[in-house]
Amino acid sequence: MYQERIFAAEADPEDLPGLRARVRAETLGEYPRFCRSLAPDYGRVRRDIALGYAGLAVVLIAVAAAGSLGWIAGLAAAVFGAVGIGYAVAYLQLFIHEAAHYNIAPGRAANDRMANWLVCWQVGTRIEHYRRTHSEHHRHLGDADDTEISYTHQLTARFLLEMVTGVHALRVFTGRSGDRKPAKSSGGSLRPLAIGALAHFAILVVLVALGAWAAALAWLGGMGVFFPLFATLRQLLEHRPAPGQTGESAVTRLFGSDLFSRTFGGAGFNRHLLHHIEPQVSYTRYDELEAYLMKTSVRDALEARRSSYRLTFAALLREGHS
Repeated sequence: MYQERIFAAEADPEDLPGLRARVRAETLGEYPRFCRSLAPDYGRVRRDIALGYAGLAVVLIAVAAAGSLGWIAGLAAAVFGAVGIGYAVAYLQLFIHEAAHYNIAPGRAANDRMANWLVCWQVGTRIEHYRRTHSEHHRHLGDADDTEISYTHQLTARFLLEMVTGVHALRVFTGRSGDRKPAKSSGGSLRPLAIGALAHFAILVVLVALGAWAAALAWLGGMGVFFPLFATLRQLLEHRPAPGQTGESAVTRLFGSDLFSRTFGGAGFNRHLLHHIEPQVSYTRYDELEAYLMKTSVRDALEARRSSYRLTFAALLREGHS
């Protein structure tokens, strides 16, 4: 009787508990055991983080070299370098999310140390603070208590301009954007923010001392403008309903696996629906998880949320100007 009740209708891709219950019943309880067997590939996680830092280093070195050619070349390189730095930092910041689910190193203490040392400092936070906020996002996706709500912004030319010029980033920093609601009893402090600010100041001092003024400008632009632009745009594309998806305050999508999708949506964000279905599963095992789910009756629900960043951007941009 239980199976008949579940399979009487198509799976709803936004009913995440329902999707899990459906597959669990269909597989006679084997599905949860399968998910528990998907241990993270920590070597791949370390490699992917290292690639992000390698990208940062290449951009800084290239911009510094261009700056030695003169002011015009240096300023042009600083603009392009700011885009590259913002993109690389946005990619690296996605590993905070993976660390919030204890998936970047074996052992919870080691996981949190690695997260704080390698990625959290960039945005002046600590993993335990982010984890509390992020857990509320999973519990309240799409409702009034969601703590990560960049997707509530409509994608208009004005909003894009605000992101490109840094106006939106300033609103986020001052807490006036509405992009993030504080989790209950978040327990944050100013110490991580001060450490992050000092780290960025030290980077700028070293770059200027080395004569890499263009790289210093690129760092300022990357952290102040392009990192928040990419981070906001990515979440908006992941969760904002497209025109025609009426009655839904938030959706979750599956994007492609091309190089852009795997870096713009790094750490598995390009298959974000899988994460919301099984938050504890590492992105390093999404191939197995998706292959498993595609053999079940939730296949159509997954296909209904499959898109690309380009197509989703175009659809949401049309919505913003309709």
